[in-house]
Amino acid sequence: MSWLLLLSLLALCSGFAYWLLVTTEGTYLGARTVALLYDRVADRYDQIKRFKPEHEQALLARPILWALRERPAPLVLDVATGTGRIPILLLEWGAFDGKVVGLDLARRMLALAARKAARYQERVAFVWQTAMQLPFRDNSFDLVSCLEALEFMPRPKRALAEIVRVVRPGGLVVTTRRRGWERKLMPGKCWSAEECRALLGALGLERVRLLPWQTDYDLVWAWKPDGGPLPPDDRSERWFEMLLRCPACSGQPLLRQGATVCCSRCGRCYPVAADGVLELAGSRSPRPDGVRR
Repeated sequence: MSWLLLLSLLALCSGFAYWLLVTTEGTYLGARTVALLYDRVADRYDQIKRFKPEHEQALLARPILWALRERPAPLVLDVATGTGRIPILLLEWGAFDGKVVGLDLARRMLALAARKAARYQERVAFVWQTAMQLPFRDNSFDLVSCLEALEFMPRPKRALAEIVRVVRPGGLVVTTRRRGWERKLMPGKCWSAEECRALLGALGLERVRLLPWQTDYDLVWAWKPDGGPLPPDDRSERWFEMLLRCPACSGQPLLRQGATVCCSRCGRCYPVAADGVLELAGSRSPRPDGVRR
């Protein structure tokens, strides 16, 4: 084999590795690989992204608060929350009087989010879990957000369907659509504007709006049709527990038992870590009464 051919093969392999791990952030290697890559940069993530407060407030906080203006003490879920971008943004905004749940599969990112939100611990909760199976009852949240993340999930359409399932009738979904030439390097993960509108419409959402937002993203707003009044939510100190459902047995409630939450049907228990993160994606333990899963 000539040196020229060898160098060509090395360049080809290097280019493929760069596409696989950097351009697509490991999305074709599975959700755990994506989470691992994000965890490796968790301590530097906020510095890498360098979110500008004035942009965050103008393009996210104010429009979200306006959309929620008629909903007292709203409940918000941020899927793929990372280091707590949306929870921190809302909780630090004085006009927001609701509660927020942040969910992610990158555990170290969640640890940082929990640390940043520590002073709001009565109004925020973090969950280590995949977006493919959101551990919440139907029609739970007034708003669900998922920013710059869908294309890095194993099944983006399923994640969107889960998001629509847990948002309340009349509630808002805020997500993003990858655009620009790089989206062509992620086949099966990104959609055109027309495909995005059609997909959200097929999931039952209406008033779909795609707004230019960042170089690589449109911001997408869509509403779930109002299906009439729902029973009032429990917004007491048990608000988070009342939302939870077991990810292993189709929606059975999870009940707090000491430092775990447990399912009465299947017996699985999930730990609440020292930093307050509910670890549904971790190992499942026996119930406190000794009964195994």
